[in-house]
Amino acid sequence: MKYLNLQETDIELTAIVDEIATTQSEVVITRNGLPVARIVPFSIDSVPTKHYPLRGMPITIASDFDEPMSELWDALGE
Repeated sequence: MKYLNLQETDIELTAIVDEIATTQSEVVITRNGLPVARIVPFSIDSVPTKHYPLRGMPITIASDFDEPMSELWDALGE
């Protein structure tokens, strides 16, 4: 792991990104000697897969779906 001061990253960001892509190692950015950020190499495995648990399931709509709900209006005081 490499440690860089924040001032170095402003000047050499392209070189840093190229180094990360080549070496596949992470870089920690520090400010006043304290770690503030970490740049890690991108990998396809780190991208979360999108889960759609309801995809493909049938949708059922009740026959009274668009009927007025008198109990609701009574409860709301309307």
